[in-house]
Amino acid sequence: MLYHLFTDHTMHCRRHFRTVAMWLLTLPGLSGCYLNINIGDSDDDDTQQPSQAAYWTPAPGTSWHIQLQNLDQISIDADVQIYEVDLFDGAQGSNSVINQLKQQNKQVVCYFSAGTKEDWRDDAAQLTDEALIPDGELQDWPGETWLNISDQTILEQVIQPVMEARLDLASDAGCDGVDPDNVDAYTNTDETHGLISYADQLAYNIWLAQEAHKRDLSVGLKNDLNQLDTLVTHFDFAVNEQCFAYNECSVYENTFLSAGKAVFNLEYYQDGSEGEISSTEFLNSACPYFRQAGITGVWKQGVALDGKNILTCQ
Repeated sequence: MLYHLFTDHTMHCRRHFRTVAMWLLTLPGLSGCYLNINIGDSDDDDTQQPSQAAYWTPAPGTSWHIQLQNLDQISIDADVQIYEVDLFDGAQGSNSVINQLKQQNKQVVCYFSAGTKEDWRDDAAQLTDEALIPDGELQDWPGETWLNISDQTILEQVIQPVMEARLDLASDAGCDGVDPDNVDAYTNTDETHGLISYADQLAYNIWLAQEAHKRDLSVGLKNDLNQLDTLVTHFDFAVNEQCFAYNECSVYENTFLSAGKAVFNLEYYQDGSEGEISSTEFLNSACPYFRQAGITGVWKQGVALDGKNILTCQ
């Protein structure tokens, strides 16, 4: 899922190729649980399963609220333990929104794009043209371009330092976890032109998880359904867009859910197009399934993640 800010802070909707972001998590009975274990260095290949250090891992069925816009109007609900907010906007000011949420004993997940350059971000100039997929603009979202994570030199010298700084910001700002978006570029071949391979994406996503964990941050996997079996051991929760509308939610049952890791799902509705379900279908069909499976479900009318016109299964 993608968070795209125009001058009026318009929010991205999920594309046909699936990438968006928003979510909230809460641990029943626990406001947070951290066990920091120094697992040391490993000579194993990065694609191998990691040592089992324990990071904050929201449980299946925990409540979650996502709001990436209008954060000055955010309403803090006593019954919601985990809020997802935009990293950059949420960290602004001496009494930031993240600080306000932490003062209310909420867990905070911070959203940023790890797979695209958003030209309105404060650090956008650091993602130079050489770091971008040629002609890799997102077709429906002006100002956003896919990053070329397949170029190892550019990845190490340009892209990874920017992402490390964003993770540092998340840690310094008090985020409990992060939701790196746009981490399935290899599936979006119309825009990435086949330059990013399955292996490129897998290695990058594992690197993101490792870097988050180095900073004691929990990390969520956004979409990327084809790599769930491998990445479930590296990520602490999952965020999905419209898996019910696309009949895809079951892939989480034997991966994240069976591992005791939360899955946060967002269903959008605008005009009843493919990939959308109505509020009635959400409440009468999706929610019973979500409750049975342990998925946290949210329905949003429109695509602006502004905290308005939301239904939940709670």
